[in-house]
Amino acid sequence: MAARRRGIGAELHRAWNRKLYWWWHRYNEEYLGCALKVPLITLSRGEGEWGYWDRAHRRLGISSRHIETHPWLEVMDTLRHEMAHQYADEVLAPQGEGPHGPAWRRACEKLRCSPGVRGGGEAAEATDQDRILRVVRKVLSLASSPNEHEAESAVKKARRLLLRYNVEVVELDRERGFGSRCLGPVKARRASFELWLGTILQDFFFVEVLWAATYEARADKSGTILQIYGTEANLEMASYAYEFLAGSLEGLWRSYRKRSGLGDNRERQRYFAGTLEGFYRKLQEQESTIRGTRSMIWKGDSRLQQYYRYVNPRVYSSYGRGVAASTAYRDGLEAGRRLVIHRPLRQSRDGLGGYLPGGR
Repeated sequence: MAARRRGIGAELHRAWNRKLYWWWHRYNEEYLGCALKVPLITLSRGEGEWGYWDRAHRRLGISSRHIETHPWLEVMDTLRHEMAHQYADEVLAPQGEGPHGPAWRRACEKLRCSPGVRGGGEAAEATDQDRILRVVRKVLSLASSPNEHEAESAVKKARRLLLRYNVEVVELDRERGFGSRCLGPVKARRASFELWLGTILQDFFFVEVLWAATYEARADKSGTILQIYGTEANLEMASYAYEFLAGSLEGLWRSYRKRSGLGDNRERQRYFAGTLEGFYRKLQEQESTIRGTRSMIWKGDSRLQQYYRYVNPRVYSSYGRGVAASTAYRDGLEAGRRLVIHRPLRQSRDGLGGYLPGGR
């Protein structure tokens, strides 16, 4: 049995090694114009460092423990860091610089990975973002109220605060830092209702969204994951909205199926799509009350869009076919219009989430 387990482990490690080569080639082509020559890529057993570049032996190593314990896109950030060392050594070839000198930082910029060095001008910007983040978190804590009117008012207040903050930041062209988060499970195929989730976040929560290619290492499964880009406060609000929406769908469907006397789940995805489209329409109707005045009109953040394109230079758009307008879909539209963000949720095994009884 132990030998069998070792055999399975060895097979999985070989799959990881093949994936590391595949993603190395992708980044070399996408970001570096194939400037690098393929090194020996190995899985290391190190716990202390997640990756290394050995210039003398042209060996790039990624910790297998890192792959086991972290999301794949975080592992890929480590891979790009080590590729930056390779690029600095073999292409830029600086003289008299340390391993984290100017050449390496230029390589990090090409490979879209942070060198971990911040300029002095970011301290005030970070403080301002921290302040709005604290306020948003405090307001969202009120959304755990069992009173749906109070909960909805709290969420509207958080969105209004973020609208005012974002409009002001863009109009004054203040410095602001951007990051990204991944939401939900890795899946090979996406249903129409899941595309609605991304659309809601992008249109109403000040983030850019991408269904990003990724890999689930333990299952040796490729797929996509929802990745959002924005400031920390906007990422927090968008993540909160995603968790609520994804977590509500299954419970709403079970109640609807029971009330409607449906014997199977054939209408489940149509109901989900209708619910999310109904919620989208509700947010559209709320926009005028949240904006308040014409000075609060959101026109987008060109800096965020530039950052998004900088990180993802080869994105493309695709569109789903939608779902048939069945009775379940139409009933979902009405359910979505009544939906109120009112309490934190936890993710369930199927990635759709579930209610937290009694709140936190």
